[in-house]
Amino acid sequence: MDDFYLFANCNFVPDKYQDWQAAYDDLAKYVWTSEPTTKTYYFGIPLDYAHDFSKTTSMFAFEVYGSRDDLYGPKGHLSSPAMSQFLTLIPQASTTGLDLSHYRLVAGFLDLPTKSAAIPTPASIILDIRVTSTTASARPDILTSLTSLTNTIEQEERSSTTASGTATYMAFASLDDETGVRIFGRWKTRDDMERFLRREDVLEFWMENKVNVKAMEQRAYLPNGKGWLHRGKGSGYAGEQVSSAKM
Repeated sequence: MDDFYLFANCNFVPDKYQDWQAAYDDLAKYVWTSEPTTKTYYFGIPLDYAHDFSKTTSMFAFEVYGSRDDLYGPKGHLSSPAMSQFLTLIPQASTTGLDLSHYRLVAGFLDLPTKSAAIPTPASIILDIRVTSTTASARPDILTSLTSLTNTIEQEERSSTTASGTATYMAFASLDDETGVRIFGRWKTRDDMERFLRREDVLEFWMENKVNVKAMEQRAYLPNGKGWLHRGKGSGYAGEQVSSAKM
């Protein structure tokens, strides 16, 4: 069965980020020990708040589950006692309820096997791109082209003996509608990301597909050191890794 992918926006009352994270730390300890099917629990802070994470009013979340039932089922993540407790603690720190979007993976890699042994590839920047196709019938054309690009990038990463700085590059189709496409990338440094965005084949993808694109939003984030990208040896839960101070 294919994994189930979730992107979320966490929206905070100004200066309440730390309160939300304190509640999350307790939740993450439970999830790490009791929910092996919560495969990825990964977060990013907008570049706007690189100077002080504690002041952020939003946060990006990327989560991977073994199946939809592992998130929404009667014994799933959202039904756990720890989640119930968490949901009673965060309203005073949040400006919205749960803001969730669901996707299926089309192509790409969340670190390659050779790069994700004990810990995930260190990455200092995340880029989240949301694309809306002009029509439902236009989305397959975008996805076909994006799959070709992503496969080329993955093949290069697998065969190259020189590090490019690209840790993750994944393409998704929305499960909530028939026009949504999403791209998720991670790079070791910002320079690596900027160089990647200027690749000839990346530029060709956008130029060749813009006739099918109704809207596109993109935003960069900094990892906040919470949660986990992989459940490999050496990974850990929030509070066990780097604190939420600026990385």
